[in-house]
Amino acid sequence: MAWYDIFDPGDVFGFKQDERIDRANSALDKVSELSKENSNKNRALYNDYLSRVNKTYGDTAKKFGDYLDKLENTEAYDPGQFEYKGDVNDFYSKAANQRVAQAMNNMTSNAAAAGNMFSSDFQNAMAAKQQAMASEEWDKAYDRYMQDRAQQMNEFNVNSQAGQQAYNNQYNLNKDLLGQASIAQDNIMNAFGSYTSNLAGQNNTDTQNAANIAQQRAANTNSEKGLLGRIFG
Repeated sequence: MAWYDIFDPGDVFGFKQDERIDRANSALDKVSELSKENSNKNRALYNDYLSRVNKTYGDTAKKFGDYLDKLENTEAYDPGQFEYKGDVNDFYSKAANQRVAQAMNNMTSNAAAAGNMFSSDFQNAMAAKQQAMASEEWDKAYDRYMQDRAQQMNEFNVNSQAGQQAYNNQYNLNKDLLGQASIAQDNIMNAFGSYTSNLAGQNNTDTQNAANIAQQRAANTNSEKGLLGRIFG
């Protein structure tokens, strides 16, 4: 403080200094109000940020437990073992015996007409023919049996692959949903961390601003008392 602030001819008792201090305190009031206004705006932004994050990811994050249960309880697909219940006899033609009998009757009729139906050669030929025809009918039945078995096995394999693919799709879906819920939780936790950090920083700023203003106001008051003391003391 210069000597003329005390012994100003136009202000012998220092009233101008009081005016200066009042103006300084008024300015501090404006600074305090502006600091509080900015603080409130910042806090509103922090709250809006956290609210938006919760609104965006909250519903998905809440489903984490449900998705985890679904993934853990996804029942593995088991197609079982292929089982074929068919039998060759099921494919043996009902007309086979009739065809064999008809052929034998034709041979017998021809042999009777030729007069050699009782010869050993004819009997051997009859037996061989009957055996050949029976074997042929059996081969046909076996072929049909194997074709049916192959068809059913192919259907079993197709159904097994479809069932396995459906299981894989469901498992991957549950895993993806769980991953999305986990990411949503991480986003919310990160946002909350940023929110609390910014809020703590704002609290520190508000405290420091309030302390600086209070300190400056106290200095102004001390300056005013010191001036009066010098004038009247």
